[in-house]
Order: sequence, then C-alpha cells, then structure tokens
Amino acid sequence: MPRYAASRVLPATVDAVWAVLGEPESFADWWPGVERVEPTVRRALAPGALWHVEGATSSKPSLRRRPQMMGDLLVIDVEPSSRVTFQLVSERIDAELRLEPTEDGDAAATLTVEAPRFAGVGRAFPSDALSKLAALVRPPTG
Repeated sequence: MPRYAASRVLPATVDAVWAVLGEPESFADWWPGVERVEPTVRRALAPGALWHVEGATSSKPSLRRRPQMMGDLLVIDVEPSSRVTFQLVSERIDAELRLEPTEDGDAAATLTVEAPRFAGVGRAFPSDALSKLAALVRPPTG
C-alpha cells in the first residue's frame, strides 16, 4: 500500500495539540473528508477506543476521488503527548501522528498515512491534514 508522510511545526505546545487530539469531535475539523465524529467510549483517546465517523458529502463533480470516510475509527496505540496511531476501518487507512517539542516550545508534528492505492488518499493528504490542524491550534490573535 502507498505510504505518504508530511511534517510541520504547529503554532502551539505539544500539550495544547494533544488536548485537541483528545477531543474526538475536533477530528472533523482537521482530518480531510470527515464531517462528524462520535466517540463510543468515555476515554476517547485510548487504545481500543472506537469512534463513529461520518464523511463529508459533496455535490460538486470532481475528477479526483475523495475518501468517503464513513464507518469507524479505531484507536490502536497511544503514547500520551507523543504519538497516536489509528485506523479508519472501512477505508483501510492507517495513520500515525507523532509530536515532539521544538526548542521554541511549539509542536513538531509528523503524520504518516498508509492507504490502498485507489482510496482517494494521495501525497498531499497528510500535508493538508497538518495544515488544518495548525489552523485549529493556532492561538487567536488580538
């Protein structure tokens, strides 16, 4: 299966990013193709946790296939404030997100995504997800 990865420094601390990752509802705000997420357990970011995912639907015609992202997300492994791995079960998409602090106190993030060849996940997918995550954790200006 093709594997794609991207890295980016996020404009927040590792703890602030981890807090966002720990809220399943925020997954839809940064993962491309997801519109809604509902956790099925209380401790949402724990190994074995299952989240129900609903994909975004588009009425616009497109030449590129987008993943439907319907079904379940299974959290596979968690190293608090450091790493989370999960699988979008129906799409057979495996993902790993690693975080580590930079010297400036921001979070360096690396997202690796492995998906079947025609699942609609391409080279830009992890970069797009990290861009949306960066926008989500960016502190408000004012």
